[in-house]
Amino acid sequence: MKRSFLILALLALLPLAALAQDKNPVLEKYLQENIFRTGVNTNPYEYLPVAETPVPAGYKPFYISHYGRHGSRSDWEGTTYSDALKVYGRAHELGLLTEEGEAAYKTVAEITALHNHMDGRLTARGCREHRQISGRMFAKYKKVFKQTPRVRAVSSTSPRCIVSMAAFTGELLARDPKLFLSWDTGDAFMTYCSSVDPDDVKYEAYKLIIEHAEAHYPDTAQFYARIFKDPSRCREAGDPHALLDGTFAIAAICGSFDYDDTMLRLFTADDRYWYAQNVSMNLYLRQCNSKEFGERRMAVAEVQGLVDDIVAKADEVIAGGGWAADLRFGHDYQLLAGCSRMGIKGIAERLDSKECLDWPGYLYSPFAGNLQIVFYRGKKGDVLVKFYINERETTLITLPGGPYYKWEDVKEAFKTCP
Repeated sequence: MKRSFLILALLALLPLAALAQDKNPVLEKYLQENIFRTGVNTNPYEYLPVAETPVPAGYKPFYISHYGRHGSRSDWEGTTYSDALKVYGRAHELGLLTEEGEAAYKTVAEITALHNHMDGRLTARGCREHRQISGRMFAKYKKVFKQTPRVRAVSSTSPRCIVSMAAFTGELLARDPKLFLSWDTGDAFMTYCSSVDPDDVKYEAYKLIIEHAEAHYPDTAQFYARIFKDPSRCREAGDPHALLDGTFAIAAICGSFDYDDTMLRLFTADDRYWYAQNVSMNLYLRQCNSKEFGERRMAVAEVQGLVDDIVAKADEVIAGGGWAADLRFGHDYQLLAGCSRMGIKGIAERLDSKECLDWPGYLYSPFAGNLQIVFYRGKKGDVLVKFYINERETTLITLPGGPYYKWEDVKEAFKTCP
């Protein structure tokens, strides 16, 4: 979904102030490990496998229910890219750029050209992410696909989701050309493949986000000192704030085009930490089951029917329907809202606007983020299910025990919000 740089734009109007902030050491460590996590939902997919709980004796997997966000994409250009490029170009002509400034100018020009005025377009990396996820799924559950060589896939009408679906299912076909694939997209699927928060939640949440943002202002002095030979002359090239905002916008999306994190390193660790907090807060308050807005957001998720679709298709397969997997391709907002509604640990907890500042959103809503629900049948015909978020074993906060649950217990838990 479209990301907003509203906060940076608003901060350009605030008095210059860099206030000390108490940092969560865990969050700080994670951001240092991979600087692209700064962007949270623009973080390219990371495969981070963890130890798994063995399958109970006598149970075998037979069906997979899946929801996947589109892979890495271009961002929304607006005037951000062109404005920054103009300032860089003028500074270059005036001979004002440092070596780092010249390198940044080159990257801004290259990313702008790659963007090519196509907002939200899946990149080569985005295709690769889905092929890799699909390949691991097939390798892990090869017997499921061999036993029932039929797969249903539906997508949001957004081109980046359709291409993600093509990449994912294309890898399945490459692994087994005998698979029967059913593809579909259209308005009828948008209720559970896409999702938006209610306008009242959006605007009320922005008030809290801006309140937090006002506590920190980007360290413009160090940024301009790295870009300009003589920072006092930065305005000769144009609006320096347009340069800062545009540089950050492009830096956060560089990973989608397989560029390294050099651009993000133009900003201080404090600035990156602050930015990650704002994006996480934005995502959690507007899409998850927050204490402030969760009831209203979950009510919309209920109507949108992702949970109902998962249950209906699973029950169809359990009753004898011949499908190995149901694949859905959509957006991060629906992934977060759907997982919150289902009670997925790490996403569904009811945090408030202060607590969610340290929520590690990059672990849950990266590009190509996905939920996989694997169904196991016992010798007596009973069914267990297990949940994975981004290919990591997880549990439900609404049920004790886990990670293997009786399907009938899960359906009962789904009837109420966490």
